[in-house]
Amino acid sequence: MLSDSCVFAGFRLARLLLICLVCAPFANSVMAADQTETSESRPKIGLVLAGGGAKGAAHVGVLKVMEELHVPIDCIAGTSMGALVGAGYASGIPADELEEFVTGINWQEVVGGVGQRNLQPIEQKRAGVTYSNNFEMGLQDGGLTIPGGLVDTMVIEDLLRSYVAEARMQPNFDRLPIPFRAVATDMVTGEMVVIGGGDIATAMRASMAMPGVFAPVVIDDKILSDGGLVRNIPVDVARDLCADVVIVVNLVEPEVDPSKLRSAAQILSRSTDVMIIANEELQLATLTADDVRIDVEMGGIGTGDFEDVPRTIPLGEQAARSASAVLSQFAVPEDQYLAWRTRVTEDQEIEARLAGVTYEGLEYVNPAYLEQAASVKAGDVVDTSEISADARRISALQDFESVSYRLDGDKDEPTLVWLPKEKGWGPNYLNFDLGLYGSGDGDLAFVVYAKHKRTWLNALGAEWRNEAQLGYESQLSTSFYQPLENTHTLFVEPSIGWYRTVEDVFSDGDRVATYQFQDYRAVLDVGANLGAYAQIRLGYKYDDRKVSVDTGAPVFGDNKYKDAGLMASITYDSRDNPFNASRGVAFSTEYMDSDESLGADREWKRLEAGLGAALPVRRDIVWLTLGAGSNQGSDLPEDRYFSIGGPGSFPGYQLGEVRSEKYWIASASYLWEVKQLVSLLDQSLYTGFRLTAGEFNGRLDLVDEGPVYGGAFYLTGRTMVGPLTLGLGANTEEAVSLWLSAGRPIGHGTILERGIFR
Repeated sequence: MLSDSCVFAGFRLARLLLICLVCAPFANSVMAADQTETSESRPKIGLVLAGGGAKGAAHVGVLKVMEELHVPIDCIAGTSMGALVGAGYASGIPADELEEFVTGINWQEVVGGVGQRNLQPIEQKRAGVTYSNNFEMGLQDGGLTIPGGLVDTMVIEDLLRSYVAEARMQPNFDRLPIPFRAVATDMVTGEMVVIGGGDIATAMRASMAMPGVFAPVVIDDKILSDGGLVRNIPVDVARDLCADVVIVVNLVEPEVDPSKLRSAAQILSRSTDVMIIANEELQLATLTADDVRIDVEMGGIGTGDFEDVPRTIPLGEQAARSASAVLSQFAVPEDQYLAWRTRVTEDQEIEARLAGVTYEGLEYVNPAYLEQAASVKAGDVVDTSEISADARRISALQDFESVSYRLDGDKDEPTLVWLPKEKGWGPNYLNFDLGLYGSGDGDLAFVVYAKHKRTWLNALGAEWRNEAQLGYESQLSTSFYQPLENTHTLFVEPSIGWYRTVEDVFSDGDRVATYQFQDYRAVLDVGANLGAYAQIRLGYKYDDRKVSVDTGAPVFGDNKYKDAGLMASITYDSRDNPFNASRGVAFSTEYMDSDESLGADREWKRLEAGLGAALPVRRDIVWLTLGAGSNQGSDLPEDRYFSIGGPGSFPGYQLGEVRSEKYWIASASYLWEVKQLVSLLDQSLYTGFRLTAGEFNGRLDLVDEGPVYGGAFYLTGRTMVGPLTLGLGANTEEAVSLWLSAGRPIGHGTILERGIFR
């Protein structure tokens, strides 16, 4: 028999079960009612964020106010900059973090590529781009090809990947914390493409790909560009995604001044705006009385005014507060909003131990070279910033138009898969340049330059380089640059070429002759690249020189000479730009020992060194330069004398006015920024003052030796048409010169006008 205690416990359990059976339906109905109150009883809100370049940062201000009002968002559709802000918010980034991200972007670095030069290998710096432009074309199937955009997008792409690093792991945008759609334009069909899956960073990049400025994005069989061309305010996309009610953020610019629509360029630019406005109005016309339209008055801030991004966010806040009464009807109680905010917030930082590192999609570039250059290795514990830093290093190489990556496998120990995309217009590249120099004395010199380069001829990264230049300084040359191992530290480079210069000879400031120097030259260099900044070369040089007088006195006579011997050079370059650098140091030294035992018919030695430093002072720049040359006690032939004069070496003198066996020159310049031309590209005009001192020993014109002092005033800057300088110089030898130079520098008499200083 059961004890009394067992019977009593049974009665208690039965009563508890009875209570649960009776109350459960009522409890379930209460819970269901509460859930209906928090979700089904309110309309689903779709946020629509318009495109507008720099203006689009105003969306962040609107989001800040919506968070203050406790308005949850159920889905987001965005175009261009609206896609960038919208994707971040949909990925789980709160408005305050979005503001910190957007205002913290260095737009000169992201859009203008400022700072990329510091990441380039030293040989890439030394080989250099042209001075008037960095525009590169390709040679394929006998025809010329050009890049898909004028602006390098690799830094932008890296920024986007870091921005939504965690969300990139989710290929279905419906499963993001907030469902999201980006809008792009199919440039083949002209139709709208709604991107709802894949790599969310790629989706943003496609939506932002302004035609002609940024290269399009290829996804499957579609060539995608800026979605603003067909749907700058994607109201219909938000309705299809989830929205019962749409909240539209419209970016409003002032009416266009008719006086600013006169030139062909102005009309062409405006035509794109007109097309965008037309599709905007069609979408805005679909809004109902239940929808909310927030017009953000942008004032004078335009699409390309990225330096004004911090100013746009308060404008968005102001517009949203003006609409707060309407927005508040969609607010939910604080506890419900906090629960929603907690649910949709996700940290985008990634930290993992890499199981491996691989490279995919390479046709020419040897992955072993990239492995040697990378700092992130298998087994390392890395975060987003470390992967991003490696992506920047790869993107700075001359071979790629974009560099992406993904993390495969286990989330805690993934494999890092690099997806570098080789330039579609390579591996044969062409560059062109122009140079012009004119002086008040009537001198006029010009050069036309072209360079062909074929990269990755073998697995070690050999390059075939061909240069042609006509004008004041002419050349036809070819070289073969061959790295000796995968790190590209050691290399050899044989070269041959023909060089011709037309130079004036002066006596006490008077032009007495014009000469031609023609050189048939062969060089064999071996060298070492020491990191990103330094290089050493040792080699043998053979030079068959013809000296002939064009006009005037036969100062050098007419003759042929053979100069041959050992040579050496050291290069260091940490400047941020090869022309008008704002920071960094450049150093170069060259030594030549011509010896009869090595094939020469005359013996001489020549040593020269140059040092330059650029120091930023707020927006201004201080330049310091020092150059020196010596015959090392040898009998230096007169046609091998150092040639000094012109804006690159000593102001006041004409090009090559002073010829001497030895020299030193020191100068200091201060440049005041007078106008920013294109802020994103770090292009400004400066007015400057330069003080120079020097001494020239063993002068050809036998002028009394002693220190010479000079000064110059000039206007200079990197412009959209290349480097430009207008100056007036004078010195204590009563020499005065007014000059104008544009594009590729002209003059090569000292080391300050050659090599890395050019």
